[in-house]
Amino acid sequence: MKISEAFAEYRESEIIAANLSSKTLESYFYSEKRAIEYFGDVGIETLTAPDVRSYYEHLLTWQKPDTARGNIVCLRAVVKLCRRNNLDVLDPELIKVPKREKRIINYLTEQEVQRFVEVVGAPQRGYSLLNRQRNVLIVKLLYSTGLRVGELCRLNRNSFRNRQAAIYGKSKLPRPVYIPKDVENLIEQYLKNRDDSEPALLISEHTGKRITPGTVRLVFRNACARSEFENIHPHTLRHSFATKMLDKEVDLRYIADLMGHESLDTTRIYTHYTNPKLRSIYDRVWKT
Repeated sequence: MKISEAFAEYRESEIIAANLSSKTLESYFYSEKRAIEYFGDVGIETLTAPDVRSYYEHLLTWQKPDTARGNIVCLRAVVKLCRRNNLDVLDPELIKVPKREKRIINYLTEQEVQRFVEVVGAPQRGYSLLNRQRNVLIVKLLYSTGLRVGELCRLNRNSFRNRQAAIYGKSKLPRPVYIPKDVENLIEQYLKNRDDSEPALLISEHTGKRITPGTVRLVFRNACARSEFENIHPHTLRHSFATKMLDKEVDLRYIADLMGHESLDTTRIYTHYTNPKLRSIYDRVWKT
């Protein structure tokens, strides 16, 4: 069986049949492409453990470690399915999955977020009032909801009702997302100043159409370029949302639900950076 056929079989039986997310499907298409670029579309039965190790070393020459790791994870899963289907392939246990790279969480405090809002909302040459209102709304929405940038861009005018929206993220199931009253007011003001019929909540002033993740990232890059902030990205505000919730001693399970994490382990990483209960215990022991 060719590598392309093995990946196609895996997508059909393990991803599409299980109704997994489009992101998962996309990652396997990407991994198939990378594998065929390196090995050629050869029979998957011909792959050996040294071949896979060499492939991983090749990926590391131009990919981030976690990206390279993801490609190995996908290839291993496909080989494992082939093995279950009684194909004479490499024992998947011989495909060693590299350890995940330790992540560094970059986040802003509430005061820093407010300062960042001031930067994106400040009058600038070439930035209309409507554009600045939109940029402030982008920052406030990301911080108060923990949305991913793609989820933010998919919002429509009518997404929020009663300060609540149903968001479809990486999972097929929707999750509830809430906004505070001040963000609801910002949405109303921004839409009031628009004179278009575009259904998207956030639009590009140049095209009049829905903004893209690239546009949002450009807003952040420009804000950093004209301020004291460095390396602040849309995802930084997602981290900031999680950190604030944890600081307020919100149960980790609720934070995971609000952020759309399928695994609690993904959310638990934030406890390495802020753990108010642990701090409280320490302060009780060491207070003078």
